[in-house]
Amino acid sequence: MYSVIQASGFQFKVNAGQILRLPLMQAELGTTVTFDQVLLANDGAATQVGTPVVAGAKVSAEVLLHGKTNKVMVFRRKRRKGFRRLRGHRQNFTEVVITGLTAGSQKAAAEATRIEFARKRAAAWATRHTPSGPAITRAEKIAQGLPKAAKVKKNQLRKQKQEA
Repeated sequence: MYSVIQASGFQFKVNAGQILRLPLMQAELGTTVTFDQVLLANDGAATQVGTPVVAGAKVSAEVLLHGKTNKVMVFRRKRRKGFRRLRGHRQNFTEVVITGLTAGSQKAAAEATRIEFARKRAAAWATRHTPSGPAITRAEKIAQGLPKAAKVKKNQLRKQKQEA
């Protein structure tokens, strides 16, 4: 079973258990979001097309994370004028997992293992893309008694490999 929904001005084809990146939504992590604007619902045998939406159809999703996409570099130039501009842009997004589809009497729910996988995937992404904290200065390292990083030369590494 699949549906076509409209969310944040875009249309998405969704299945139960699918992980979906949407433009940034104002929703807390872990909350359930319901999409009422279902434009099309298909249960495998019959297709319901809305005018403009299918009556009584809903798609529920769980909010996994909020983040920013990879940086897109925008470069502009004008030939023979020396005009060059380089700007970067990162788009905000919300990632959700589709937990269930409902269209009239037809219902489809996502498997619990698929939802758990999506939660773990989102947690791993968040740890990779979240800064660990402010950088610590050299004076703070000395005050905390952290050891000084040893200088290693390439020749020393070669000698250690030959000895081992």
